[in-house]
Amino acid sequence: MGVIEKIEENNCIIAIWDMRESYEELLELCDNYDLSKYKTEKRKREFLSSRLLLNEIQLNKQITYNKYGAPEIKNGNYISISHSKNLVAIVASKKKVGLDIEQISEKPLRLSSKFISKDSCINLSKEKATLIWCCKEAIFKWHQKGNVDFINDIRLNQFELKEKGEIECCFHEEILILKYHKINNHYLVYVCK
Repeated sequence: MGVIEKIEENNCIIAIWDMRESYEELLELCDNYDLSKYKTEKRKREFLSSRLLLNEIQLNKQITYNKYGAPEIKNGNYISISHSKNLVAIVASKKKVGLDIEQISEKPLRLSSKFISKDSCINLSKEKATLIWCCKEAIFKWHQKGNVDFINDIRLNQFELKEKGEIECCFHEEILILKYHKINNHYLVYVCK
């Protein structure tokens, strides 16, 4: 299906790919990549889709990964990649970025005690739990160094659910502004600073 949305805001370019193509169709669209390290067809499709997205935002560069597993690109830009179900998203900027996309589901609600303090879990909906999870994942990816306590290190200010908005948070005493969009029953969240 290809690119379903392209967002240019806050010094960032974000592109989202709806991964409906078969593995064979994606192979035809891509350069020749060594996919031997990926065990499943789904993971290979995610890899190929993310490389097609790079081309879409004109970053025809090779991705490498730092020692914490965070993607890097050697052209002065920062990038972050995420995938959920059939969607793959990538963000690029001259500033440090982190991005997450997650399908709204019961899973984040069931697991909320692992990333939300107990007093904040009261009256939590699956939509709000999914958005909070995305926020914390985006910050984790922005940080790029691992070793983050999702409950104690990342504190989100109160917010109201909308289709699109901002959430302020405190991460290691630094104030960050997270931008979010609801896209096809998913939340996409990114931070750029």
